[in-house]
Order: sequence, then structure tokens, then C-alpha cells
Amino acid sequence: MSNPPLQWVPGTDKTVLDRMFQEKLRLDYIRPSHLDTIAKQAIVVGERSTCLWYQVGALIFAGDLVLSSGYNGAARGDVDPREVGCARVVGGKLQEGKGFCRGSHAELNAISQLSAGTMGVCNLEMMVTLHPCYACAKQIRNKQITKVYYLWEYGREPHVTEYLQAGGIKVEKYTSPHLERWIAANGYHAVGALAPPR
Repeated sequence: MSNPPLQWVPGTDKTVLDRMFQEKLRLDYIRPSHLDTIAKQAIVVGERSTCLWYQVGALIFAGDLVLSSGYNGAARGDVDPREVGCARVVGGKLQEGKGFCRGSHAELNAISQLSAGTMGVCNLEMMVTLHPCYACAKQIRNKQITKVYYLWEYGREPHVTEYLQAGGIKVEKYTSPHLERWIAANGYHAVGALAPPR
């Protein structure tokens, strides 16, 4: 049985305590879980996105081992949307659903980054900042990923969760008090129009 936290503090010199991480000396401190750290990594990886609409990061992991990561945006060697504009904006108007997007999704990029050495690894899991779309869900099933955690929803096809579950894949919206505080403190969100100004 462990001792109550911080019982040793009253007997410790203040100059010693002042050199420690002060947030860890608060009674309400919550140590991040393994999934908290994976979720934060996925969010930070998403900052590499070149897309002007969505900032998505994905990590594939097995237990404590992160095997690959990916973010969404233009394919390697393609143009930078910040320099030439979004391919879906034609004549100043958004052209949705017409196949103009030059971006590759974070989940697909994470899958493509897996090395040949991971072929025999079982129980692969994925953390992604936005719920996967149908195209990504098909590749998640092909890769035999066993569980998908996602942080945020967006306008996805309504049947994708059921499609993943039909393939034996568990799907879970991940959140925790620690992660919520960290997201709020850093102003993160995966969809541009919903993100608070930074």
C-alpha cells in the first residue's frame, strides 16, 4: 500500500522544494497516463500538417512502443498549399467533394511509415486526432490494427465506426482530465474553424 502523496513536504527545506517541478507538488496533480502521452504526441505530430483546413496526427503503437507516425497534407514533393493555395478553392470558391484535394491522410501516412520489421507485431493500436474516414478505415482493417483511439469528431461518414467494428477493431473516443487540461492550455484543435486563436 502506498503512502498518501506529499506527506514528506512539511519536513523538506523550502529551498529544496523550490527547485522541484511545482505542479507536481500540488495535491491535484495528475500524472499523464500512457495514452495521454500518445494522444499528446499525435496532436504535436499533426502540427506538421500542410493542410489549411485540418491538422491531423496519427500514431501507430504496440504497448509502450511507438512504431510510426503520420500527419495529413500534400504528398511528398508536391506543392505547399500556403504558397499556391488549396486545390479545393477554385476561383475563390470552395469545391467540396470533387476530388481536388491533394492531401494524404494522417492514418495512411502512419501506415506507410511502418517498417518491414513491424510485420510480425501483433495488437497494433492507432491514436488519431480526428475520427478516421471510410478510405482510411479500409486501410486500418487491412493493416489489422486492433484498436483505434480518436480525439475529435468531424463531418465523417456515419457508418465508419460500424465498419471498423465489423472488422473486429475496437473504436474509442479518448479523453482524460489531464489531456483536456493540456489541450485547453495549448489551444489545440484539429479543425481550423473550430480552433481558438493562438
